[in-house]
Amino acid sequence: MVVNLYFPNPSVLPARGFGYLLPRSLPFEQNPEHALGVVFDSDATIGQDEIPGTKVTVMLGGHWWDGWEAYPDEEQGARMAVAILQRHLGVATEPYAVRVGLRKDCIPQYTVGHHSRMAQANEALKKFNGRLRVAGSSYSGVGLNDCVRSARDVVMGLVQGSNDRTGLEFFDEGNLPITSQKKRA
Repeated sequence: MVVNLYFPNPSVLPARGFGYLLPRSLPFEQNPEHALGVVFDSDATIGQDEIPGTKVTVMLGGHWWDGWEAYPDEEQGARMAVAILQRHLGVATEPYAVRVGLRKDCIPQYTVGHHSRMAQANEALKKFNGRLRVAGSSYSGVGLNDCVRSARDVVMGLVQGSNDRTGLEFFDEGNLPITSQKKRA
């Protein structure tokens, strides 16, 4: 669930910056809403609009809500976001405007064996001789930068006329992630 909050006062937050993430190790008493993180949109997206004030996005749920049959409604989501801001940042002001949206399964979370599955997919895609290539968050990174990079890599392969590109070259046998490589003596 994503909750966007707007406060007319441009100085509601006690700190400036991008925002913060909440680790799984945080005690339940400090995160009963199951928040994932808070983005200080006013700082993170300076110049995006001309409306003065403080804009904040609170992300709730994610892996915490896996297996839930029902999710909080918009009113509950708004209350949860306000509670997070009050508890963590001391924001006592009520927001002027709130927008709540439920986003199910929006950020891929790779499971064990992802690297091997992608290596197999890379081999399968090679049979198309460059006519089928993939890019996006389901393959090699969930962030916007990862998606842009993978799309760029695919396009560069097309421009260069390479027929052996799949978008999954990184997963070839020799390109193991750092955590899988043996330490050098």
